[in-house]
Amino acid sequence: MTIEILYPELGNLFGDSGNPRFLKACLPEATFVETHLTDTPAFVDQRVDLIYMGPMSESAQIKVIEALTPYKQRLTDWIEQDLPMLFIGNACEVLCEGIETPNGTVKGLGILPYTAKQEMIKRYNGLTMGEFDGMTLLGFRSQFTFGYSDNKQNGFLRVTRGFGLNPTAEYEGFRLHNLIATYLLGPILVINPAFTHWLLGVMGCDRPLPFEEELQKAYEIRLKEFNDPKVKF
Repeated sequence: MTIEILYPELGNLFGDSGNPRFLKACLPEATFVETHLTDTPAFVDQRVDLIYMGPMSESAQIKVIEALTPYKQRLTDWIEQDLPMLFIGNACEVLCEGIETPNGTVKGLGILPYTAKQEMIKRYNGLTMGEFDGMTLLGFRSQFTFGYSDNKQNGFLRVTRGFGLNPTAEYEGFRLHNLIATYLLGPILVINPAFTHWLLGVMGCDRPLPFEEELQKAYEIRLKEFNDPKVKF
């Protein structure tokens, strides 16, 4: 089993390097390939079992888009063949049609049908709770951008508290086949053990998680907090 971590030297903000670290604990027998900016991605020449990319700075987004542009079709082909992928935080914007910035529009890979609008003086920090595949998922958000698209048919979460791609949207993120692109931080795999089981399941290797009892107790405590009407989202 091979898991490819794209550009870990860039996609490591907000503690979300915790996601691949947790995956390494879940899958100690797996091979983890760290693809750096000047490398040819492993997915170009072989089918890997998961592609992961974490949140990054806005300047890093431009470098990553440039690095992945030659492999857009290969990435699209793997999505259509149900290869699991997890793009966290603003890593999902690398896949969008474009990022509107105060200095002009940065063209994305155009794989996800939405546009991101950046406002660097208005960072949003908040919470999101929503439903995915019969699960209630929890997450934190910290971002300078909001997405704009009708993602009702291909959204990741139906939001129950907080909001979706933008303050008027009901759905957050995207799901295309087994690609999950979401702004939710956490690290999302650590704080949502049921979602980690789902991901391992689509990878064909579901199993008990390290410290599963403790993770589940922590999830239940956090779920109670997220359901408290006094908590601001």
